[in-house]
Amino acid sequence: MLRVLLLLSILSPAAAMAQDSDDAAHRADRLRTRQLNQGAGSKVDHRNRKNAEAQSRYRAERADYERRMEAWRRQVAACRQGNFAACDDR
Repeated sequence: MLRVLLLLSILSPAAAMAQDSDDAAHRADRLRTRQLNQGAGSKVDHRNRKNAEAQSRYRAERADYERRMEAWRRQVAACRQGNFAACDDR
């Protein structure tokens, strides 16, 4: 047990010293990584907003199309049932 403690006490300062020499570089790397992630995140958010807007427009246009088609179908059905005023394409 004494050997383990002695070994740990010898290695601990070396590990701490090795880490100290890279701390500034590691902090700079972490900062740059955060900046890159934030930039990528803002691009993804922008893309998602654009996609949501496009989907919203599509749904509105599709609903309008469906309403017009239903009106047309009613008009065709009325025409076929003998309401010749409904046959007028105006």
